[in-house]
Amino acid sequence: MGFLTALAVNVVGGAVIYGTGGLGVGLVAPWLGFGSAGIASGSMAAAAQSYYGNLVAGSIISKLTAAAMVAPTP
Repeated sequence: MGFLTALAVNVVGGAVIYGTGGLGVGLVAPWLGFGSAGIASGSMAAAAQSYYGNLVAGSIISKLTAAAMVAPTP
């Protein structure tokens, strides 16, 4: 489950970041579990982060986290 969740978060997140120029992050990030307080416990984003462990700067998950913390998401 961890690999498939991490793959889904990266595919959807990458499509939103690169396909829309980041304009869709505010809509998709909360659905994946990214919010203004960071990654929500028990979410798809949390499962993906636990699969990867330490994330490097510039990864899709770190970009989604940063964008969601700046954007007005729930």
